[in-house]
Amino acid sequence: MKRKLQILASAVVVLVQSSNAWACPMCKYALETDAVEPKAYMISILFMMGMISTLFFSVGVLLWWVSKQEKMALTAAGYQHLFDNAGSQPYLAKAKAEC
Repeated sequence: MKRKLQILASAVVVLVQSSNAWACPMCKYALETDAVEPKAYMISILFMMGMISTLFFSVGVLLWWVSKQEKMALTAAGYQHLFDNAGSQPYLAKAKAEC
C-alpha cells in the first residue's frame, strides 16, 4: 500500500510541475512574442534534422545499391551458388538433411 501511495504522489508532482516544462526557452519565447529570431531558430532546427535524415537515407540507399551491384557482378561471374542456401531455397535444407 505504501508503494502505491508513493507512485501516486510522484505522479501528482510530475503532473503539477509539467506546466513548467512545456518547451525549450526559445520555443517558449517564440510563443509569447512575435519576434523573428526564435522562429528562425526553430526553422534552423528543422533544417538540421532534415539534413541528418537525408544523410542517413542516402547512405542506406548507397549500401543497398552497392550490395545489388555486387550480387549482379557475382552472378554474372558464375558465383550464383554463393546465394543458394537454406534461407533463400528451403528445399536445399531438406535435401541436405536427408543425406
